[in-house]
Parts: sequence; C-alpha cells; structure tokens
Amino acid sequence: MKHVIIGTAGHVDHGKTEIVRALTGRNTDRLEEERRRGISIVLGFAPIDLGDGVEADIVDVPGHERFVKNMVSGAVGVDLALLVVAADEGVMPQTVEHFEVLRLLGVRDAVVAVTKTDLVDSETAGVVESEVRDMLKGSAMEGAPFVRTSAVTGEGIEKLRQLLREGTLKAKQGRGGDFFRLPVDRVFTRSGIGTVVTGTAWAGSVRAGDELVIWPGGRKVRVRDVHNFDRALSEGQAGMRTALALHGIKIEEISPGAQALSPGAGEETSMINAVVEVSGIKGSRLVNRQRVRLHHAAAEILARAILLDRDELGEGEKGFVQLRLESPAVAFGQDGFILRTYSPMRVLAGGRVLDPLAPKARRFRPDLVAELEELSSRDPARIIAALVAREKLAGISIRRARAYGIPEKTAAAEAAALEASGAARWIGDRLFSAAVLEESGKRMYSVLERFASANPLIWGIDREQLRLEADMGGGPAFDYLLSKGRDENRLFFRSGKVRAGSGQLELSQRDLEMIGALGKRIREAGMQFAGYQDLIRIPGSEKVAVKYLHILQSEGRIRKIGGEGYMDSGVFDEMKKRLARILSSSGSISVGEFKDEFGLSRKYAVPLLEHLDSEGITVRKGDSRVAGPALQEV
Repeated sequence: MKHVIIGTAGHVDHGKTEIVRALTGRNTDRLEEERRRGISIVLGFAPIDLGDGVEADIVDVPGHERFVKNMVSGAVGVDLALLVVAADEGVMPQTVEHFEVLRLLGVRDAVVAVTKTDLVDSETAGVVESEVRDMLKGSAMEGAPFVRTSAVTGEGIEKLRQLLREGTLKAKQGRGGDFFRLPVDRVFTRSGIGTVVTGTAWAGSVRAGDELVIWPGGRKVRVRDVHNFDRALSEGQAGMRTALALHGIKIEEISPGAQALSPGAGEETSMINAVVEVSGIKGSRLVNRQRVRLHHAAAEILARAILLDRDELGEGEKGFVQLRLESPAVAFGQDGFILRTYSPMRVLAGGRVLDPLAPKARRFRPDLVAELEELSSRDPARIIAALVAREKLAGISIRRARAYGIPEKTAAAEAAALEASGAARWIGDRLFSAAVLEESGKRMYSVLERFASANPLIWGIDREQLRLEADMGGGPAFDYLLSKGRDENRLFFRSGKVRAGSGQLELSQRDLEMIGALGKRIREAGMQFAGYQDLIRIPGSEKVAVKYLHILQSEGRIRKIGGEGYMDSGVFDEMKKRLARILSSSGSISVGEFKDEFGLSRKYAVPLLEHLDSEGITVRKGDSRVAGPALQEV
C-alpha cells in the first residue's frame, strides 16, 4: 500500500477548502474563526479515497498572505501538489508564492484544478490555464495535468479524483530512512488519553508500546495509541497523517515544531550546511549574514545565513550556506526547507540539508565547497566517500550515515564497495579513508626517522610521544598502523617504545666499548650500586653517558636504584632470590638485618629497600619488611 500526502496550494478564496470538501466530504476549516471568516488560518487535514492500492491524506493550507508560515509548514511534507487557481481571478500573488514554495522544496508532481468554472465562460477558463502553464514553465511541475472544476455544480470533481489517483501512483516520495520520524504540527489533550501529537510521518513505522524520543530536548516517551483520522491503527507508516497518544510527557512539555524519533536516531544541532536556491520572485536576494526564518519539518527557527562561496545570491541563483541556528533543531541530510525574510516576512529561498552536524565553517574554503558538492550529489557512494575523507582519523560508523539521509543497509553496501575498491578500510566498527591512512603512516614513519637520526643511541620513541608528534589523535587508526607495521616487520616495540627499521641499535665500535665499560663497572659494584657521578666519567660526557645508560636499561641489563644509583640486573635477581629464602623462613627482615645479611652500609641498604618496596617485592611493616606480591613469583 502506497501512502501519499497531497498538499493544496493557491491564493486565498480560490476554493481550496471547497474542493477538498467536495473530494472528501470533510470541512478542513476546524476553527470557529475560520468558518466565520470563510478563510483558512491553520492547516486542515482530511483522508481521501483514491481506490485500491493508495492511501492518501490531504493537507489543506491557508491561502492568505498573513498565514504563509502555516502554508510552508504544511508544504514541507508534500508528495503531490494540488494547485488551485480560480477561473474568475487567475494567477494571483499567493498563487505564485505557493508555487515557489513547492518548487523550492523540490515537489515534482502536481495536478492543477481550475476552480469556480461556473462563474466564467470556457474561453476565460482557457486564458487562466495558459497563465498557469506559463508559471509552471521550466519547473519540474511543467506538464502537470489540468482539470476544470466547480464545487457548486460538481463539474470535474470525479475527473480530479482520477487525476489525483494517477498522480499519487507515480509520485516519488522523498521520505526514507530505517527509523520512525514524525514532525509534530499539532499538540492537544484528550480526556482519558492524555497528550496527543499529530503530524505527517516522514519515515519508518510506529506501533503502540514503542519508545520514542522528543526533540529538541531528548525526552523519552512511550506510544499508547496510533490513529489516522478516525481509525485506530496497529501500525503507522511513512506518508500517513498520524496521531500518537503519548505516555511520559505533559502538553506543556511539547509544542508544534518538535519531532518524535526512534531512539538513537536524532542529534541536536545548531549549525547546518546546505545548498539553497533563491526564489525567482522579483527582488529576492540573500546576502551574507542575513537573518532569516528557517522553516524545516514543522518548525520555524531564526537563523543567520553564512554564504560560504560568495557574498550575495540573487533571483534564482544557487549556492552553499551555513545556517547558524538561534535555537536547536534535529535535521537529516536531504531534508528540504524554506527560508523566509526576517521582516517583512516573505518567501526568500529553499534548499536541502547537506550536513546536519556541521562544525563552524570558514568562508571561501575550496576544500569545503568541494565536500559540499559531493554531499549535494544525492549519490550514497559519493556522500559516504566524502564523509570518510572529511572525518580523516576519526572515521565514520555506518550508523552515523543515517544522519546524512542514507539508510544503514544502503550505507553498509556502499562502504563494502569502497573497501573492495581499496578506497577505504574498516578498523573495528569505523570506516577510514585509505588515502588518509597512507598519509598518516608516512607522517608516523617520518617522525620515527627524525627521532632515530637525532637520537642514535636511544632505542626508540615513547609510544604516546609518537602519537602526539605524528598528529594521530585518539582514535583506533594509530593502533592499526602500529599493528600493520609489526606485521610487516617494519616496527619494533620494547617497554612502551617504538622503533622503525630494525629491532637493534646500530652502534659504533666505540659505543659498544663504552657501553661494555659502563656495564662492567655497574656489575663490579655488586649490591653497592654504582653512582651516577662516577659512571658519567667513563665516557667523559654526561649527555653521552645518559644515552648509554638508557640503552643498558632498555635492554634489561641494569636497574636504576633510587635517584642516582645503578645495579646490574643479574646481581639484583640473585639478591631477590636470596631475600625470598630469608623471608620464607623468618617472615620479616629489619633494616639492620638486611644490612648485615648483604654486607651493606645504610647508604646503600635504605634506597635499595625503598626500591624493593616500590616494585612490590617487599612491603614495609613498621621498621621491618615482609614479602610483597612480586616476591611470590620468585
């Protein structure tokens, strides 16, 4: 079953509501003021019977210029336009403005009803039809079928119904997505039911018992009941006028303009990158930093329009903008919207959301313009490739793609194709640009080469220092490149350090001799560990000695004890084994006993015991030491 929204459009008093009543038997003017004044003020709704295979609902919009805001709200979700023009007046200002709204929103399918034909002759009706065809010329709605009608005599009503059926069957629905989405245009309460919201379901489906989230704000609610006009539904679907009775929210906590979404589907934004087209209405002009009224979904939000690639857009011109919102919204890629001037209020432009979660942009950036060109393509493969390239070392998740108007299944298929082509690579659950990974790898190896060149006697660079200097961020790409380097035998790891090329230092004969001399001196010192000041005299340079000692430490040949002492690792291990035997039999050892047992003065015994404590080999208990957890392993 196809579910379609038909939206009326046309000048005030051209008979939109009368035509809807003739088609549906319902009066969509539900307010007393509307019936008293004979004009529509708010949106009206009615189901229409178009025969098997189609479920359609009509949104009847106000025609008066004072209520264009309400007209725009109703037009945003339209699949098929019913353009109404009175035969006795022809094309009027609101006819043109309503047509511009539909055109700028990308509505492609329309049926034209020339109304009140009982008031004019056939020739006059023909002149009006010619005027309307001139207005539609060059738009996607050019070639729309016409029908002459009269709500008084019934002329053309059944033919109009048939044309609407044909139009709904071929109409291309712009809505998609694998989650439920309902822009809220009415909120009220019903006795015994509680808070009720209505709107046109833009995506997905909903059932009683489902959990939804109300945005902005992120309030969780549960659906009690689902209705379509007078019908209780087991399931509401995209393209249907839908009423939801909600549990968990009061009427004062939600207002028209909100959106009801499946959990996890929405994210608030204050900046949106978009492509816009300025209206063709004479005098229309959008300038940089102009304050505008954004009509998106069922909301009206004040915003600043930042032109990204020029200073001004004139009649009919297109360009990229960043809309900086004065209150939060939830938007998705490919959402249509209308811009109106702040004051006086008139239709200014229309557009599509390209990046609903945009960072603050700088103007006249060629890379940003190129990115927006890709995002505006409507091609999922190009959009995902652009996102992957833009996110660099953050990568993107498939779930993230839904924010850009791409269902998860489609995104997964396009991501698989990108990986198969070699253009992207999965790391965990995120997709990365292969070119970005290659560039990052080159940068990382360059840091390693510079470090090795500047520090020939240091085995490798600290892992986190490498991450920082290679500008690798905090994502998984760094770990991936390290693992890849290990697998390719290009990277080597030791004690939290990373080295490229070879796991061994390439040392000169003098370096080897000096390192051997230092090792020998430390070994000969035994448990009366060698002091730093004594050791640096061997190579004659403190700077060089530090590097030699670092090599000995990194190779595990020596241990640093206290602030300036060094002990041979073999000597240390023998001392530890001996200590284990002592504590195993006596249970504890005092400083004095330790000194006597190992033949040490207090100068050496105290820092050595403190080192043993820090390693968990011993644990201090008063003036004595007992076996620590690390000693149990000996």
